[in-house]
Amino acid sequence: MRDNRFTIILSLLAIVIFLSIGFAVRGSDEGILFDVKIIEYVHSKTTSTGVSIMKIVSYFGSAKFFIPIGVVIFLFMIKDKNIYGIKLLVLSTLGSYAFNEVLKSIFFRTRPLEYFLIEQGGFSYPSGHSMVSMTFYTTMAYLFLKRTKDKRIRKIIWGLNFIIIGVIGFSRIYLGVHWPTDILAGYIIGYLFYCISKSLVRSS
Repeated sequence: MRDNRFTIILSLLAIVIFLSIGFAVRGSDEGILFDVKIIEYVHSKTTSTGVSIMKIVSYFGSAKFFIPIGVVIFLFMIKDKNIYGIKLLVLSTLGSYAFNEVLKSIFFRTRPLEYFLIEQGGFSYPSGHSMVSMTFYTTMAYLFLKRTKDKRIRKIIWGLNFIIIGVIGFSRIYLGVHWPTDILAGYIIGYLFYCISKSLVRSS
């Protein structure tokens, strides 16, 4: 019971943070809080090699990567008759992508155009790469770890999961296409969406 209450309190706090930032930046083309300091510091360290590397990293959080890899995983799950995994992966990933588009149209924040190192369209808040990466990779880690109880392996997989997600988010700041608060919001709402998806599939 206490764990459930703690989870609910954390979830409500996360939603409050997300909405507070969202309405503060709604329709804005400027950074808030730590946005400018972080993005300016990161961009003072950029190099042509760094840009090339971050483009590759960013690719692993894009639809161009998720669609083909998702199809491959989907086919493997069909072969294994993993209905639970199929439902969870589809809801958490495709649902997250669709919900991100809805949220962007609500907050319609302008991207940090003056920091662009690559071309990128669409609105900025919350970051789609961060949000969908959070749901996809966390869902895959969860499904993979359902097959093992080894605590050491679990710690390693969860650690790698959040490192991958963190680097993808950083790549969006490095490339200048997102404010840091976009990334933070993407992580928050992405993790909540993952938790909700897991709860809905379990109860269906």
